[in-house]
Amino acid sequence: MNLNSLLYSLGLSGFFSSRAFLPAFLTALALRFGDTLPFLKDLDFVKATGGEPTWFTSNAFLLTLGALSLAEFAADKSPDVRRLMEDFMGYVKAGLSALTTMGMVSVGDAEVIGDLMQEANIFQMIPAAVSATVTYFATTIRGGVLSFLDEADEDDELGIRGIISWFEDLWATWGVWLLAFYITGVLAINVLILAALWLLQRRFAKKAEEAKVECSSCGERIHSFSTQCFNCSEPVKTPVVLGFLGRHTQETNTDIEGQKLRLLELKRSPLSGEKVKKRGVDIVCPEDGIALLGDKSLNRKYVDNISSRLPKVLLFGALWGLIPAVGLIVGVIYYRFQLVGPFRRYLTFKQGFLVKWLIRLLFIALALFQLVPGAGAVSVPLMAWISFLFYKGAFTKALTKGGLL
Repeated sequence: MNLNSLLYSLGLSGFFSSRAFLPAFLTALALRFGDTLPFLKDLDFVKATGGEPTWFTSNAFLLTLGALSLAEFAADKSPDVRRLMEDFMGYVKAGLSALTTMGMVSVGDAEVIGDLMQEANIFQMIPAAVSATVTYFATTIRGGVLSFLDEADEDDELGIRGIISWFEDLWATWGVWLLAFYITGVLAINVLILAALWLLQRRFAKKAEEAKVECSSCGERIHSFSTQCFNCSEPVKTPVVLGFLGRHTQETNTDIEGQKLRLLELKRSPLSGEKVKKRGVDIVCPEDGIALLGDKSLNRKYVDNISSRLPKVLLFGALWGLIPAVGLIVGVIYYRFQLVGPFRRYLTFKQGFLVKWLIRLLFIALALFQLVPGAGAVSVPLMAWISFLFYKGAFTKALTKGGLL
């Protein structure tokens, strides 16, 4: 593998950190058909193809990578599916990065895979190992930053995570081609992006740690918004109020029960305040060992508290619905935060998926109806009301089935 190919492989690691299959697919396409394209045929690693497909550029492998790229594209647009994949995708991305590097080598040497199995040529595996290591490191950094965003807006109600996903698709698609022509430039951009993400990760982690306070009894550092120390069970009399997206405020709360309800709404332990990533009404906080929805009385108050918001949300939706397009977006975001999110966060993938698709087609019709002048005053509240009924019903059914209501 020459220097340009090695730099290209390292440059791909930045793209693999966000997408597993697309960089491999585009690279295989370039190697397979690059010699027929005027803007690619003069590149060193494309010249090495010799016009003969290898295992990496074979029809079957290209079709497989293409199908998986499309599947990943669709999956990354769904918060539910994305959460299911996040635990193992780091290893998949590292593996695909190594496989792509080996594929680039094998284009120039059809017997390289066999050679790699021989001890005398073990050094040929070094580029693939380096590529996989860099990819895994980059994936970890990216995941660390996005985890803070997911923690604040788990279901991507604001759509920020979705915008990032589309940007990553765009950069991965065009960046792979740009990398072929401007290897050092694109490699430098990816390094800068990863450096920025690393600094953000450190900043977020530092701010989260600085926001903690010492327990008045045992000195353990606990969340300033917790209602009880997870270490010695000492009650916190005036926890900090959590605002929009779980943001720390300057206010304190003397209503401990109200604080617990707010923590439950953010899918945090009502005692330690620790965020729980898993889904289901039976989830347990790993920090304090408390079942989040283990208190039947508090669960009933939680449902009643969310339900009491319905009149205000309907009025808000009716007013914003009078504004075409923008009013629809604002109204939908508002009712999702107020009425849907508090219930949906506890539904399993299967429960949430079924409810989402049951109402999606109806919502498309209502959204189109909103284009009629003044119709939004009816369609937006109707969307909010239907969503509330469906998600509340699914949530209470799950609680009842689990003996928690």
